[in-house]
Amino acid sequence: MPLTDFQRTVLGLVARTRAPDSYLAGGAALHFSPKSIRYSNDLDFFHDSAERVASAFDEDLAILEADDFRVEVVLSQPGFIRSIVSKGDQVTRID
Repeated sequence: MPLTDFQRTVLGLVARTRAPDSYLAGGAALHFSPKSIRYSNDLDFFHDSAERVASAFDEDLAILEADDFRVEVVLSQPGFIRSIVSKGDQVTRID
């Protein structure tokens, strides 16, 4: 199983705003099969422009905070945002 239950919860929430130019990539996408033996450390989303990175992050932030998740931005530059998402003692990274 590549995703933890917490990552699946986060993914389910942010999936509401995904568009064709915003997609899951990296290890989480490569090992999405429930039979995979590799767990993913994070959720990597790719977008077609730096502007879309910013707008997708704003959408995700609103959804997550509305559901009482804590979102800490640890790196923000044009075209890339890294955040730590947590709720209680559960945590994951989103790039």
